[in-house]
Amino acid sequence: MVGFRTDEQPYEAHSPATLGNGWRDVGNLRHASTATGGVGLLRVSGAELGRKGVLRFSVTGEFFSSPDFPVLGASNTRTAGTFAIGYVPLDFLDVSLSYTASTNTNSRSSPTLIQALGDLTLGARATKQWLPGLWAGGDVRVMTFSGVGEGKVAFGFSPRAVATYDARTLDPRLPLRAHANLGLQVDGTGSMVDTGRLNASEQYALGINRYSRLTVGLGLEAPLPVATPFVEYNLASPLGVPGGRLVAPDGTTVSVGRVAPQTLGLGARVTALQNLTFTAAAEFGLTRQVGYGVQPVPPFNLVLGASFNVDPSLQATGGTRVVERVVREPAVSQTVAAAPQTSQVSGVVLDAKTRQPIPGVFVALVDSTLPPVASAPGDGRFLTYALPSGPVKLSVRKEGYLPLERELVLKAGETASVELELVAEVKPATLALAVTSKRKPVSATLAFLGGPESRRVAFSAADAASHSLQLPAGRYVVEVTAPGFLAQTRSVQFTDGSSQELAFELEPEPKQWQVKRANDKLELLQALRFAEGKAVLLPDSYPLLSQVVDLVVRTDIKRLRIEGHTDNQGDKTANLNLSKERARAVADYLIKAGLDPSRVESEGFGDSRPVAPNLTPKGRALNRRVDFFILER
Repeated sequence: MVGFRTDEQPYEAHSPATLGNGWRDVGNLRHASTATGGVGLLRVSGAELGRKGVLRFSVTGEFFSSPDFPVLGASNTRTAGTFAIGYVPLDFLDVSLSYTASTNTNSRSSPTLIQALGDLTLGARATKQWLPGLWAGGDVRVMTFSGVGEGKVAFGFSPRAVATYDARTLDPRLPLRAHANLGLQVDGTGSMVDTGRLNASEQYALGINRYSRLTVGLGLEAPLPVATPFVEYNLASPLGVPGGRLVAPDGTTVSVGRVAPQTLGLGARVTALQNLTFTAAAEFGLTRQVGYGVQPVPPFNLVLGASFNVDPSLQATGGTRVVERVVREPAVSQTVAAAPQTSQVSGVVLDAKTRQPIPGVFVALVDSTLPPVASAPGDGRFLTYALPSGPVKLSVRKEGYLPLERELVLKAGETASVELELVAEVKPATLALAVTSKRKPVSATLAFLGGPESRRVAFSAADAASHSLQLPAGRYVVEVTAPGFLAQTRSVQFTDGSSQELAFELEPEPKQWQVKRANDKLELLQALRFAEGKAVLLPDSYPLLSQVVDLVVRTDIKRLRIEGHTDNQGDKTANLNLSKERARAVADYLIKAGLDPSRVESEGFGDSRPVAPNLTPKGRALNRRVDFFILER
C-alpha cells in the first residue's frame, strides 16, 4: 500500500461563485477586464480597481456582418480578437497590456480581405476613493497600430479621467454602480497611408482616423446573483475638423456631429463560476452618416469574452502538495482520501452608527492558525480563506472599534454572506476640575447634563488640587451649585481622549435678593439700567443678571423669554427698535454668562404694553423695563 501525508495550504478564490447568493450580497460584485484590459465594463473603464495583487487574463472576440456598410451596395464582414492581461501592483494602480488582431472583408475594398495584426495597447490607471462609494482618477493608454501601409507602425496616445460610484453605499437594497470616462484620443493612423486614395470601405478596414477625438463613456451595471447586466454609451467626437464638415462618399458634405461615432452597448457578465467571468454583449451603432477621415460605426457588433482572475501570491501557496511518500508493500490497491469539504465567508464590515464601509479590518477564525484577512480599501468587503464546513467563529478587530465575534454555520461547498457592524470605541475625556471663589477652593456639586452619559459630581475643597474626572466625549451642559454661592452654568464640548481644564469662579450670594420667582415670571425688585437711549447695560446691572442665572439653574427653567419695553416719549418706531435691542442685549449677557442659547429668547414691544400711565416721570420710569417670562420648566 502506498501512503501519503499531505499539508493543506489554504487557497482563497479571489472572485467566488455568485451562484446562490442573495439579492444584496456584496459578493455579487465581480471585477473583470474590459475588452482592452483594466477593470470596467465592455469599453467603459472603472475607477475601483479591486484588491491589490490580482492578475486578470481576458480573451474577447467580436463579429459583425452587414450589407450596405459602410456605403450602399457594399457587403462587410469583420472578426476581431483581443487578448489582454491586467495587474494591480498597488492599491491605487492598475496596469494592462492587450494585443488585437482583426480581419475585414468588404466587396468594395481592394483587396477585399484586409487584415490588421499586432495592434498593442499599454495602459496604466491610478485612482483612489474620495468619498464613500466614489472612486476617481486618471488613465493613460499608449497604442501601436501595425499592418497599416507598407510595414509601418503608427502610434496613439489617450489620457482619460475615470470615475465610479457605488449606489449601495446610499442603500444596500440598490445594487447599482455607475461609471464615467472623459478623455482625448490621438492616433497617427492618418499619416500611414495616402487617405485620398482610399474609399470609405478601405479606410474602415484599415482603421484609419485623421482626427483626434474627444471621448465620452458612460456605464451602468447591476451586480446581481449569477449575472451582472450592464448598459454603456460611448461617443468619440472628432476635433480640429476644418469648418466642422467632412466629405461624404457621395461627394456631399456632412457635419461632424452627424458622423461622430456613437454606440450603445447592452450585455451581461456571467459570474456563477469561481474566478471565471463570461461576457456577452451587443453594440448598436447610433451613427448612420459616413465622412472621410472618421471611422464609420457598424449597425451592430456582437461581443463574446471570458476573463479569469487569480491572485498569484495565494495561488503559489494554494492546493495540496505531497510532503512525504512511504512505500510499505507492493501496491495491490490504492486508496486516496477524499478532499475535505470547505466553505468560505464573504462579507462587508460597516460602522454601526454611520453604516459606512470600514477598510483595513482584520477578520480571523478563532482558535485557528490561518492568517487573518483584511477588508478591502474603500468598500469594506472581505473574503476568507477556505474554511472547514460546520460551526465557526469569526473574530473581527479594528483599532478604534470594539472587538466583535460572530458565530456561523458553514455549509460544504458554499459561500456564506455576512454583514458585520463594528461599534466605535469611545475614549473618555479627562477633566481637571476647579471650583473657586476669590481663588480659594469651594465645595460644590457639578451636574453634567446631556452628552452620552449624564453625571453628578461632588467637588470637595479638601481635594481640589487633584480633582479630576473622566467622561465620554460629547457636548454637555454643566451646572454648578454650592451653598452660599450663586449657581453657574456652561455649555462645553469634550472630544475623544482629550485632556481639558474646567474651572468656575463663584460669586457669593447677595445679602438681599433682588430677583425672585413668582409663578411663570422672574420679578426684578430693582430695574436693569442701560446707557441713556442705548442698548448698553450698565455694570451695576450685572449682579442682578447673575441672580437671574442662579434662579434659572436652581429651579431648572428650560426656556426663558426676555421682553423689552419703553415709555411713550419720542418716535414709536425708534422706541420699538430700542426695546428689541435692549432685550437682545440682556439675552446676550445671559448666554455669555453660560446659559445655553436654546434656553433664551428675546422680544421688544416698544410703548405698546405700559404698566403705568405715562403722565408722570415715575410712571414713565416703570414702563421703561425688562421682563423675564418662564416659557418652559
